[in-house]
Amino acid sequence: MIRLLACTAMVLLFSALVLLSVDRNIYRTSGWVRERKYAAVIGWVCTGAAGAIFAGLLIYL
Repeated sequence: MIRLLACTAMVLLFSALVLLSVDRNIYRTSGWVRERKYAAVIGWVCTGAAGAIFAGLLIYL
C-alpha cells in the first residue's frame, strides 16, 4: 500500500510539472487565457495532493 501511494504521488508530481511548465506556456503563446488559468490551478492542486500524500507517508513511517 505504501508503494502504491508513493507511486501515485510521483505521478501527480510529474503531471503537475507538465501542467505548470509545458501546458501553461502553450496556452500563453496561443492566447488562451481561461485554459492557462485552469492548467495552473489543476497543476497546483496536483502538487498539493502529492505533498499531502508524501507528508502522510512520512508521518506513517
